[in-house]
Amino acid sequence: MIESLKKRIVARVSLALSLTALLAQNIVYSWAAPPPSPEDWLPEDALAIITLPNYGAAKESWNNNLYMQFWNDPAMAPFRENAEKSFQELVISGLEENTGFKLSELTELLKGQATFAIIPLPGNSDGVGLLAALDTGTQAERLTELMNRTQAKFQESGNPLKPVQIQNLTFHRAEMKMSLPQLGNFSENRSENNMEIIFGQSGSVFLAGTSVRHLEQTVQKLSGGSGKSISSKAAFNQIHQKLFRNAEGYGWIQFGSVYALIQELVKENTASMQAGQSTNPMSMLMPKPEIILSALGLEAIQGLGFAWGSTPEGTAFNLTVQAPKSKRKGLLNLIEFEPKDASPPAFVTDDVVAFQRVRFDARKTWEKLEKMLGEISPQLSGILQMTMGLLGKDRDPNFDFRRNLIDNLGDDFIVAQWPPESSEMDDMINPPEIILVGSPNPEPLVKAFIAASGLLPGGNGVLKERSFLGRTVYSINVPSGAAPAPGASSEALETMGLHFVASGMYVAFSTNESMIESYLRSAKGPGRPLKSKPEFQQAVNAVGGFKSGYVYYQSLESSVGLIYENLRENPESLFSGLMGMGIDSGLTGGSAPEDALERFMDFKKLPRFDQVKKYFHFNVSGNSSDDSMLNLKSMSPIPTSLRR
Repeated sequence: MIESLKKRIVARVSLALSLTALLAQNIVYSWAAPPPSPEDWLPEDALAIITLPNYGAAKESWNNNLYMQFWNDPAMAPFRENAEKSFQELVISGLEENTGFKLSELTELLKGQATFAIIPLPGNSDGVGLLAALDTGTQAERLTELMNRTQAKFQESGNPLKPVQIQNLTFHRAEMKMSLPQLGNFSENRSENNMEIIFGQSGSVFLAGTSVRHLEQTVQKLSGGSGKSISSKAAFNQIHQKLFRNAEGYGWIQFGSVYALIQELVKENTASMQAGQSTNPMSMLMPKPEIILSALGLEAIQGLGFAWGSTPEGTAFNLTVQAPKSKRKGLLNLIEFEPKDASPPAFVTDDVVAFQRVRFDARKTWEKLEKMLGEISPQLSGILQMTMGLLGKDRDPNFDFRRNLIDNLGDDFIVAQWPPESSEMDDMINPPEIILVGSPNPEPLVKAFIAASGLLPGGNGVLKERSFLGRTVYSINVPSGAAPAPGASSEALETMGLHFVASGMYVAFSTNESMIESYLRSAKGPGRPLKSKPEFQQAVNAVGGFKSGYVYYQSLESSVGLIYENLRENPESLFSGLMGMGIDSGLTGGSAPEDALERFMDFKKLPRFDQVKKYFHFNVSGNSSDDSMLNLKSMSPIPTSLRR
């Protein structure tokens, strides 16, 4: 009896100690300081970065995204399950067999940041490497187990990992075969086309890279050590404060460093190019690459960034060029949005497929373009001036093309497109669309366009005129962009009619003659004015407002609907088109590209569009630039009925 009592006491004490140890372990993990934010450890010389600062939060937000709701809709089950199964068989299974663990295990571990960077390789002026950090939060032990299984898998395969000591931690070096020669420059130690990846664990963070030095610096910073990071860069701090702080994910290119690499590459190639041009009689017209680079004005760019984030109302995306206004020239100075009204006119109704309005001074833009061309090649600039001087002389010896065109360009440009009248190919290629070019004097501008039409290939030079509601409508043939008809010579171009007319303060263009007539009649479509749509107004205000000088709208239901149904009913057209793209069968498991793609994406399993069209709402884009950066912001609202 006493022995039995002793055993029970020992068992209870052991259980208590085990529970205490487990509790203590959980407390230690929960109290463990999370790794520094990406900006606090990323190398200051990183050329490009992309990060999800909080993978868990981003994943939850992504699952509420409109397009993930579409993907997870019950009606999509046949297509979704087939695609996921095929992707698993075609791609994932092979990777899992080589690594010894399921990729889902790694994604389940990922709780904190997921950060990737492109870095310059030490001692290699033209080499770049990779650096990645994936934080598992409180699951460091599970990460260790996964690492051990991976090491054992490589050992079993006869390709054991080589140990590398980094800051008193044991990392592993794995050699990977690369099929593309140009990727052989991605690691410090390489042979032929092989690339080495060094990976390991620092606390809860999985690290991988191609540079020991950068991995050492990263481990030191993740452990609380000091050292400069990308946050020491003024350009990064500027964009981080404005766009990145509350973003779900963001990316940034340190363009100053990238531009230096471009300059070095241009310098190395200039000598060989000039040697080849020495016997070319046209060499005097060929501008030097370094002159072209300088004239483009790219040195004013400090950084290129993008960021995205979601709210219950929708998803926002920013695309940014960091360039101080005082330093902009060349390409950056060509188009400056005027802070003027960019709202849709009354004739643009909410049944449009797309609408775009841009406000910029076209006359100033042309002058800047001429200046840039003059810097690149005075000879080419002279040829342009001479060509412009000859335009229109065949119709009127006294015609001055420059005075009629450039001097009469305005600051307002509008494009509106409605759904095609049917799913027939001709109607889909030529949907109802109208382009309006603002002008203080539209009649002389029309004459300039008539003169310029003589430069278009494929046109027959025949100008037709007719009167409609007191206005003269002009028509001329222009290239359609379609391939020559079967049996025709390669020089034969398919053409279509272009119709234009001066009306009010605009010149209106359309390849659809009925659109010109509707515009002149001020006829409205069946919808209400787009501007009166409250949801559209809210979205535009979120991306810069109607007075920002730029507004773009796209109805996804209208633009996707016909394509979706055609793809569902006739997927073969897509696969046959891919055959002409030179897709390597080696990328598709040795099978023909169209077979692999058709197996992966069986579009015939898609539901009817009317079952899922509620997920295809609309997008808007706008201008939110300032004196330090050019920023385009887009917004994809979620319909009220689908908000979570």
